[in-house]
Amino acid sequence: MRAGTASVIRVAVLASLLLATACGPGPVQDLDGLMVRDSTYLDPVTLEPFSGRIVRLFPHDTTLVEVEGTLEEGTWAGELTVYHPNGGIRDQGRLVRGVKCGAWIEDRPDLPPRGIYEEVRQEVESLSIYPDCPNR
Repeated sequence: MRAGTASVIRVAVLASLLLATACGPGPVQDLDGLMVRDSTYLDPVTLEPFSGRIVRLFPHDTTLVEVEGTLEEGTWAGELTVYHPNGGIRDQGRLVRGVKCGAWIEDRPDLPPRGIYEEVRQEVESLSIYPDCPNR
């Protein structure tokens, strides 16, 4: 795929995500468009910590979302979801000031289970429990 075509597809996917979240909290920012300094995500123009919805697309297929979540003052906050290339959830949970809390799905396999036993085993093995999320 030519670089120009990849850019057009990336813009189209980000635009569709923006439309899909129009009723949600603010516009969507491409995570790759932010700067990182001392583990804080910054707006590259203002150099201020970024707050808002973010996405990152897979570099090999810019029609697929790899990461979606929210940053508050440049730090991960709220729900974070990381996907496998097949669209399955790899990691999902909540963060407060960049710290995991509550129940998390972690390192879920990308292949579907072959039976009920394997499905239950995958669910149990991918579940992690962190301290409760504080109330805001």
